[in-house]
Amino acid sequence: MSFTIRQVDRELLARSRQTLINFIRKYGERRITKSSIQWLKTVRGSALSEDGNLILVALDGRRLIGLVAVADYGRQESIAVVHPNYRQQGVGFELVDEAVHQLDRVYARVAMDNIPSLAMCLKAGFVAFALDKGPTGKPTLWLGKGDWKKEEVI
Repeated sequence: MSFTIRQVDRELLARSRQTLINFIRKYGERRITKSSIQWLKTVRGSALSEDGNLILVALDGRRLIGLVAVADYGRQESIAVVHPNYRQQGVGFELVDEAVHQLDRVYARVAMDNIPSLAMCLKAGFVAFALDKGPTGKPTLWLGKGDWKKEEVI
């Protein structure tokens, strides 16, 4: 399958913010936290040029098929959503890999009952290093990929 990955900059964020939010709401299977969506609603375009902040989209032609967004390397927020028709085809893996390539490291928090997201993270090479109570009160794993350090989170 052929798709392209594009970094969302200030200008693209201004044009596509609502599209990204709608995509998350439609295909995120109610697993993306309200705080993550709120971050995407309010993040300033200029913040995307700060260390640790990044939004990447995967496109099949002009069609949005996936996205990854991280704030503060994922310590503040991390979002990964892939269109159902494109799952199990490497889209999430490629998005995460590109995020790690650009940022050097990425952290994620995934609820223990979110098996699809945990499977994607582990397949993408994340390492689980801590168990915590997540924002919804559920047992949640901290995961890291790249040059991660437990001390940056715990």
